[in-house]
Order: sequence, then structure tokens, then C-alpha cells
Amino acid sequence: MPELETLFEDDRWSTGFEGDRRVVLARLGPFQRLFPRPRNYVKRWHHRVIDLVIEDWEIPLEPPSLGNVCTVMARLSIRFQPTLAFAREHVEHLDQLGDHIRGRYRALIKDAAEELLRGLESVNWLDQGHARLERGIEDLVHELLAIRDIQSRCRCRIEAAFADIDIERLEVDMASADPARNAMALQILRRRRETLERVAQEKQEQLLLEQRLRLEHQARVLELLKQETALVRDQQQEQVLQAREALRAEELREAEKIESEVRLRRERLRQETELKHLELESSLHEKTERSANYNEVHEHLKREIELLAMERQRLSLEEEIHKTKLARAKGWIIGARKRFPLGQDEDTTMEGQITHKSD
Repeated sequence: MPELETLFEDDRWSTGFEGDRRVVLARLGPFQRLFPRPRNYVKRWHHRVIDLVIEDWEIPLEPPSLGNVCTVMARLSIRFQPTLAFAREHVEHLDQLGDHIRGRYRALIKDAAEELLRGLESVNWLDQGHARLERGIEDLVHELLAIRDIQSRCRCRIEAAFADIDIERLEVDMASADPARNAMALQILRRRRETLERVAQEKQEQLLLEQRLRLEHQARVLELLKQETALVRDQQQEQVLQAREALRAEELREAEKIESEVRLRRERLRQETELKHLELESSLHEKTERSANYNEVHEHLKREIELLAMERQRLSLEEEIHKTKLARAKGWIIGARKRFPLGQDEDTTMEGQITHKSD
């Protein structure tokens, strides 16, 4: 029945079970009447109350043979409850309505379900699954029982087990005269080939993916190494520049220090010389005023000459001290140049600055 494939496709089957469904059989002489038990029922002596209980029913099915590779098992699980209408039609079986239903309709349900199971002979279910077929069998059982005034809920379970693929078994099924076995064997071979191709393709794609990820990782590592190398190079250049700046600053400070010392020394010598000249002039003036004697003047001049000679010696000594400091500054510059190599032009310029400032 193809129409059952779409029956109740979008709506679940409503059973309408009642847990307290009871009927009352009133028998008086040759007369009897069956009616549902009222809500405020009072039992009479000629009444008998019968429960219409919900019962379970298991029916194993015999599916078609699909060859040596595929084995199918099917089973129906039915939960049912007779209605008042069914009880009225089968009053003689009121005490055992469940057993009566099982015995009377088992063959009908089993035959109808197994007829639909022949749909497994079509190999399309291998791709689409057998859930649609299960739903069709369930709806068929619901309909068969419903038109007989029996409320029910049916569950159909189909389990397909595939044995390990054996080429010899497949060849036997392919050589069979049974079209179902032959179609199943061909479908298994096709699916096996497709599976192998899919596995090979997935393996190839996985290898390509791993290779691409490995190359991307190597590229990222290389880029990080380049960035790290550039960072280290920039840091080294910055350190060299800082060292050169520090060296230039140190040279300038040392040159300024030497120049300051020389300038202070010259200023002190100039002041001392002026003071001596003032003292000599004062003394000469006093002596000239006290005495105009030639000898005294001669002695005074002689003393002045001696003082001038002493002053010249002092200036010569100061010049030697200045040269010594210049030599010490040049030695310090040479030592610094060995630690931090600078351009020749920069060194020459610095030495010229020191010499110029010293002069």
C-alpha cells in the first residue's frame, strides 16, 4: 500500500488511551446490556464491572532474505486498549479481550507488516535508511486496529547487520536467481567501491591539509625568526648609537674640564702676576720716595729683574702642566676609541676642538 508511506507523515498518532476505562455488563435473565461505567456509579446485584486495560504485545516479523552479506531483523511492539464498541461486539470474550485480540489479529498484522518489509528488497533504503519504512508499518498497524475499534500505539524496529565483505559471498549472491540478493550484492559492491574511493580521497585531502598546515607553520616560524632577527639588529644598532653618543658626551665633558682647569690656572697666574707688579710698583714708589740713591734704584731694578725671571719660570711650568694634561686627554681618547670605534673624521674633529679650546 504505497499510500501508507505518506500517511501521518507530519502528525504523530494519537492513541486516546484511558487508564480507568471500565464497562458495566448488566444481565437480567435473557437480557443483557453493556455500557460505560458512570462517574457516580452504584453497583447493582445484576451488574458486573469489567476493566478494559492497556496491554502490550510483541510480534516478531520475518523479513525477506537479502543474501549472505546483509541480515535484517524486524519486530513490532504494540500497546493497545479495546474500546466500548469493540467490547460490545465481543461480549462473549469480555474477560479476555486482550488474548482475543492477539489471537484474532496476529496473523493479519504480521502479514501486512511483512508485506511492507518487502520494500527492503529495493536497495534504495541503503542510502535513505529504513526509518520511513518503519513509520509506514506503524501507521498500517494503527489503521488496521483503529478500523476494528482498537486504540493502539505501535513501534516498529528494523535492524540491518552487515557481515564483513567477502568477495566469494558476494559472487554467490550475484550469481543467485533471486533478484533481491543480486541487487543487494551489486549495491554492496558499489557502496564498497564508493567507500574505498571516499576513504582514499579523504586520506589524500588529509595529507594535503597536513602538508599545507606544515608549510603554514614553517612560514610562520620563518616570519617570527625574521622579526626576531630584525629586532635584535635594531637593538644592537641602538646600543652602538647610544655608546657613540655616550663616548662623544664623555669626550666633550673631559675637554671642557681640561679647558676649565687651564683657564682657571691662567687666570690665577694672571692675578698673581698683577699682584706682584702692584707690590713691586708700590715698593718701588716707596723706595723712590724715601731715597733717590742710585744704588737703591739699582738694587730695586735687579730685584725686579729677578722677579720677572721667576715669573717666566712659573709661566714655563704652567705650560708644561698644560701639555701634560693634553697628553693625558689624548691617551684617554685613544683608549675610548679602541673600545668604541668611531669615524676618523669625528676623532680628528674632536682633537681639534680640544686643542683649540686649550689654546
